[in-house]
Amino acid sequence: MSVAVVGALVAGGLTAVDLLRSSDEDVPVAGQLANTYPTQPQQGWTLVAEDILPGGIFMWPDSLAASYGTAAFTDLGSTLMTTIGTGPGQQTEVVAVDAVTGAVKWATPVDGTISCATQAIDGTLPCVVRQRNTTESTARVQFFDLDTGEIEWEIDRPTASMVEVSDGSVFTVDGLQRGGYTFSRGNSRDLEAQWSTDELWDSECVGSGDSHIFEVVDGIVHFQSARDYVLSASDGRLLSGPDLGNFVALPGQGFAGSHCAIPQPSGGYTTIVADTRGNEKFRVEQDLPAEPWLVSESDNRPYIGSNGAYDIENGTQLWSVEGGQSFSLQKVIGDVVLGVETDTLSAYRLDNGEQLWSTDVGDYFSFAGSDGEKVMLVSESELVAVDLTDGSTSWSLTSDSSRWSWGTANVGLANITNDALTYYPPTGGPAGAPGRLSAANENDDGDNFVTKCGKAPTLTPVEYRTEAAGLVVKMEMKASCPGGDIVSTDAMRVSITDSGASVASAVFDFSDDPVYLPRTDRTNSNGSANLTNTIEREFLYELDSFWRLPNSLGSSSSLTDSTASGTQLVECDDEGTSDESLTSGAPSESRTNSPIKAVRSAAPTTADVETTSLDALRAQANADFPFVTGDLADRWVAQISSKRVGLDAADINGAPVHWTAEQILRQHLQLRLMYPEVRLLWSDEWRTFDLRGWWITVAGLTFADADAANGWCDSRQIAVDQCYAKIVSNSRGSSGTTKYRR
Repeated sequence: MSVAVVGALVAGGLTAVDLLRSSDEDVPVAGQLANTYPTQPQQGWTLVAEDILPGGIFMWPDSLAASYGTAAFTDLGSTLMTTIGTGPGQQTEVVAVDAVTGAVKWATPVDGTISCATQAIDGTLPCVVRQRNTTESTARVQFFDLDTGEIEWEIDRPTASMVEVSDGSVFTVDGLQRGGYTFSRGNSRDLEAQWSTDELWDSECVGSGDSHIFEVVDGIVHFQSARDYVLSASDGRLLSGPDLGNFVALPGQGFAGSHCAIPQPSGGYTTIVADTRGNEKFRVEQDLPAEPWLVSESDNRPYIGSNGAYDIENGTQLWSVEGGQSFSLQKVIGDVVLGVETDTLSAYRLDNGEQLWSTDVGDYFSFAGSDGEKVMLVSESELVAVDLTDGSTSWSLTSDSSRWSWGTANVGLANITNDALTYYPPTGGPAGAPGRLSAANENDDGDNFVTKCGKAPTLTPVEYRTEAAGLVVKMEMKASCPGGDIVSTDAMRVSITDSGASVASAVFDFSDDPVYLPRTDRTNSNGSANLTNTIEREFLYELDSFWRLPNSLGSSSSLTDSTASGTQLVECDDEGTSDESLTSGAPSESRTNSPIKAVRSAAPTTADVETTSLDALRAQANADFPFVTGDLADRWVAQISSKRVGLDAADINGAPVHWTAEQILRQHLQLRLMYPEVRLLWSDEWRTFDLRGWWITVAGLTFADADAANGWCDSRQIAVDQCYAKIVSNSRGSSGTTKYRR
């Protein structure tokens, strides 16, 4: 691909940073995964359709898609919604699934085809239910209680076909006998309380009736079936002309779509870009709009068409991309524009069109989701995660089914087939703003080049998190010399301590990807101190190279994440060989997309490993004690390990072990990485344990009874003698607080 800059990169006085983003908030945007997946996720819970309805299959909560047997679910936060039935088009139940545990919250039988909203209102989910096999229109909108599945109320709506919820209102689409649709906005008691309007099929370009879209985005109602309709959500006014197709919303700016014509123009379609009131701003010939897929609202982001970028106010072309015959720009994720050509995915900078990378993915791939750092693509029966920074494949998952659908599921990612719904917990911490790039440096005079220092850099922990691979520590790296530094050693030991106790210690290799640390002797043009004299990198410590967990090291945002407390210190010791040919260069960008993985573990620096492990066990039990007291005590939990120093017993893999403090800590950390909700207890601190001196690991979930707790053990196939139901308490004795599995 080649990129041509054909217009000013800064328009209307805007800088390159303005063109990249309208806000510096480092937070996810609507539709983005809430947490990251830096490494391949492992299967969490799975719900099998056969267990709900013998012979049943999962289907999309949309009657048209369900008629083809397509499986999908709707993410409502802590609840996932789907439907089930005996075959394509035969939906019989609305099903609500607990997004945390995978348990069925309720399954309510329904007489008719089902099309549900993608958001809830007043604690209910509205669905259009239409009686099957009848020539009469007998639809109604039913409101299902999210907690119980009971139909709280229903409204007869004989011609209703779809329902949606947005901004505290209920939107509906009804068919008209004379050809067209009725669009309405109301509430859960009166579907036309705010407005209702009829729109006819007055288009020369009739689309397919085999699919439809109904959505309310950024104050715009969009419905697509036989043609595209775009209306104002506030008053129902039609914003689009009769021949608009390929609609995309432009958050904060309006919308765009192609001008349909039959036969298709030999030169391709023309795109119309309109403001939020439907007023045409400009047209682009031979163009289809790309989707601003995961972006924040902005009034200055360029319009991205299939072949380039245009000033959003006047349509002046800013840059263009020349690709193959089937090439087109298709998606925008933050600062990154993604282009597709058959089996190839390419990425470009939003501000100047510079190509970042291009990678072969596989024929006919589709976009499944993004955590802001990676884009997930579905190619045949494989889910592939591609790094937005360099286009590398971070990981992939395969399935024995090609009929699967992926989507966000509460804080994670899930897929659904006709047979099963499966959840994959995040492997990283909370997601930030999507596709974040640094602004292009247009005036670099070379004065910021750095030189090798000869002293180990200064590292300061910023954040901690655990993922499936181990402990990830985000660090600020700062040169120890005013002229910056080039870190290229193949063996740097990085050891972290907290108040004199070892946290982690491992050796890292920078030879394949040297880090150029910024100078510390520069000032900005206004004379203030240089605010970019550090960069951030993430360091991955695998099992056996760390002893402490995030919630014992600082201010915890969750069990698996924390902000460093400031009491941790880092010792760096260069034990390897550096690349002497590297003498100067431009500073590296500050990024945390791919953690630097340790090449080997190192010994603790403050004491021997046994003492360090005992200290870590004590610190972890102290950190977990408040949660156990407030959320787990006096309820049934699943106990998954009990070990004391000197015990001879099998490990979780069945191998015989003579248990030392080091071995007990290693097992607890391993369980913590496998099941992030687990907690650690010291038996001496709880009355329901008769034996003293035992370290107890429990699942951090409570259950209604002992059988439910044991069911958790069963579902994870943990050995019967290692996982069983237990009550942890200081208000009663041990009698009746244990139930073993058989």
